[in-house]
Amino acid sequence: MSALEKLFADLPRIPSMPRVVQDLIASLVRDDIDIGALVGQVKLDQSLSVRVLALANSSVFGASKQIGAIDQAVAMIGLNALRSLVIASGISRAFARVEGLDMPTFWRQSMICAGVARQMGKRQGVNREFAYTAGLMHHVGIILIHLAWPDAVSQLAHAEASPGPALLAQEHELFQLDHCEVGAELASRWNFPSSIQNALRWCAEPLAEDAGPLAAVVNLAEAVTQGLLVGDDPEKISVLLDPAVLARLSFSRADAQKRIEACIDLPASVEVLL
Repeated sequence: MSALEKLFADLPRIPSMPRVVQDLIASLVRDDIDIGALVGQVKLDQSLSVRVLALANSSVFGASKQIGAIDQAVAMIGLNALRSLVIASGISRAFARVEGLDMPTFWRQSMICAGVARQMGKRQGVNREFAYTAGLMHHVGIILIHLAWPDAVSQLAHAEASPGPALLAQEHELFQLDHCEVGAELASRWNFPSSIQNALRWCAEPLAEDAGPLAAVVNLAEAVTQGLLVGDDPEKISVLLDPAVLARLSFSRADAQKRIEACIDLPASVEVLL
């Protein structure tokens, strides 16, 4: 049995995705989604309905009057925002409590990264909604390692605050796998598109031969997220980005800075999704 197979065998259970989330994930590769049926599913989920209304009434969309109906809210925020909210809500609720992890902080950072990834994904050949979902899930493997091996994972406590090469090395030393491999396997079991699986597998190694452009997008998004969280300005953040990863996406540093400037309000705007 491989280390990856052992981890999934040791999990208490693998959370399942709500049907509405599954349908939206499937719709990422289609343009013929039935909005009416989707709205009907949202109405059946009280928690999700509250979040949709909160988003529609938030300063992000600047509604001129209070919106109280789901149909109106969906018309206001649009399909892409609805997809993002439903997927973010479904995935975060699947892992609401995990011993040893501050889940509100974990999901806040993940949602910021998702928003940045969507912005960085504005290039030919990258699906921006795939970028959002991959950014949201890029550290989900950390959660599964905590759930499968809660005693051993305490040895990762210091690296956990800043996931990166040091954490990957520690994970391999302890478990013979890393959270990127785990996240990609979960995405496979949840039937996510193959490009999202690839992005989760290679986001920490975006220059690897097998890494697709979406992995580079998520890698940059994570670096930008860290800069936003400490309050750095867009120019400083752009200067610190890996030039080889920028080149992988044919981005100039000026291009990157413009995209980062569009993300400045993300830390505040994601609060409505939590």
